[in-house]
Amino acid sequence: MQFFSHICSNRLFTNLSQLTCFLLGIAGLNYGQSIVRAEPCPEATVQNLVADGYSFMEQGQHDRALKSFSDAIGKKTENLPARLGLAMIYADTQKHAEAFGAFDHIVQIDPDHVFAWNGRGLAAFNMGNFEEALTSFLKATANQPINGFFYESLAWTHMCRGDFREALENAKLATLMYNQKGESSAYPLLIAYFSSLEAGDPKAAQRTLGYALSNKPPLNQWPHPIFDFLADSIKAPELISFVRDSAEETEAHTYIGLKLRSIGEFADAKAHLSWVTENGDQRVFEYTLAKALHGDRKLTAIVH
Repeated sequence: MQFFSHICSNRLFTNLSQLTCFLLGIAGLNYGQSIVRAEPCPEATVQNLVADGYSFMEQGQHDRALKSFSDAIGKKTENLPARLGLAMIYADTQKHAEAFGAFDHIVQIDPDHVFAWNGRGLAAFNMGNFEEALTSFLKATANQPINGFFYESLAWTHMCRGDFREALENAKLATLMYNQKGESSAYPLLIAYFSSLEAGDPKAAQRTLGYALSNKPPLNQWPHPIFDFLADSIKAPELISFVRDSAEETEAHTYIGLKLRSIGEFADAKAHLSWVTENGDQRVFEYTLAKALHGDRKLTAIVH
């Protein structure tokens, strides 16, 4: 099932990443293997429905999962595992408004549910509601500060808002938090690079690029060819040749557009950002970023 296949990926998609919310949120609720199906009591019935819901979700049977979770909620309105499952289905099927409402209901019940705050923020981000996304991600980082993805999400949100210095600071924090947990992601470096350019600090951008190039893995796997492109080691067509799917193609066009934008080639930059807004994979952060930058005439590039 595609929903579960991305848990070990270094690339965290804006909707599929809620899988982390699911796995850790359920663990946080102490819900798991303790279901006793022989029990006839109403609580056991609710647990059975929730267990069925997650089983159907894992099999990709969203409609059946949705019914199981809805039936469980009908029997016990404030059942958080059922509500979390419902929110996850909405997120995975890109029903962002419904996902936002479902995650919002969870945090109303449990204001410290960090993964629901993260899911709420991702849903808001996908809808282009950066104010609510910012509020949600700030709640998530406050409750779980050593989480690189939460800070990366904050950085993306600030970048979409045009708050480039804040984007830069949160990108740095994301890298630090990833490193503290023995994880890695190249995307905060990309955010830091372009945020530095937009903030008028090309030297900082070059330092970030140098760091990224010196820490590339032995195999030049995606997204690391993007840094070669930014360093002018390869041209745009060669960068495109590295892509393997719609998500990477979306990222490639976004970063080509951002590079062109940063040197004042606005017409060519617009062509690439337009491609993303019309054809891009909506699961990745870059899709929403391209929409925000392409549609906001107030954002102007720094010409170096």
